[in-house]
Amino acid sequence: MKFSSCQDNILVIASDPLAAVDKERTDILMYCTGGIRCDVYSAILRKQGFKRLYTLKGGVSHYLESEGSVRWVGNLFVFDARLSLLPSTYKPAVEIEASTMLEGSLDDSFAKCYICGSQVSELRHRNCANLDCNLLFLCCAGCVKHLRGCCCIQCTSASRLRPVLTGHQRYQKWHNYRDFE
Repeated sequence: MKFSSCQDNILVIASDPLAAVDKERTDILMYCTGGIRCDVYSAILRKQGFKRLYTLKGGVSHYLESEGSVRWVGNLFVFDARLSLLPSTYKPAVEIEASTMLEGSLDDSFAKCYICGSQVSELRHRNCANLDCNLLFLCCAGCVKHLRGCCCIQCTSASRLRPVLTGHQRYQKWHNYRDFE
């Protein structure tokens, strides 16, 4: 019995969004937090024949260190227990300037509460408190309180709920909750 490699599976996926892309003439721009995932994925795309690949050198974190966060809206999503960081983490000197520039600059179509649709003033993603849902979403403070950190009314009655955390507190890592019953 022969098993196909992950590389083979990538090539045969019919729903591949790049399947109909002109590999010779299409510009593909990639960015990620630290630049590492983009470097790896761009190598895979080069092997598949894509010619015009560009990445943000050093990722978004390098951009924030060198350019500051004055024009940055929201937090920087990271793939560890912190979930997100304030952009000023990388260049704290411009935090005050960035926050004053942000006031009143968001249009009401930019960031809306997943639940009620109102504008979200704090751009902090949260995971649904229902462990079996775990949906990542933006939510206003009122809906967080009303739905106890869940993404919908159905999730509030789930048997495995994390505690509701407010502000910039973070949930513990997933494995700490796996035995909830």
